[in-house]
Amino acid sequence: MEDLDPIQFWLVLAAVAYVAFLFGRATKNRSGDSGNRELAAMRQREAAEHVFASLPRPAQQEIDAKIQEGKTIEAVRLVRQHAGVGLREAKLAVDARRASMGL
Repeated sequence: MEDLDPIQFWLVLAAVAYVAFLFGRATKNRSGDSGNRELAAMRQREAAEHVFASLPRPAQQEIDAKIQEGKTIEAVRLVRQHAGVGLREAKLAVDARRASMGL
C-alpha cells in the first residue's frame, strides 16, 4: 500500500467497499430471515383466506365448482370480479381454497 499514490489508494478502498456491499446484499436473505419469510407467507395465506371468506355464499359456491372442475383461471377471474382484488391476491385466494378442499 505504500507504493500507491492517494488516488490509487482511494480507488482500491472504494473497490473493496463495493465488493463488501455486494457480498452483503447477496448473503442477506440466506441466514436469519427464514422466520421473516415464514411469517410473510403465513400472512399471505391468512389474507387469501379472508378474501375468500368475505365473498357472498353464492360466489363461493361458484368458485368452488370451478376449482373442482379444474378451471383455475376462471376461478381466479371470479374472485377478482366479486372481491375486487388484484391478480396475485385472487390467485393466492384460489390456491388457498384449493388446498383447504384437499385438491
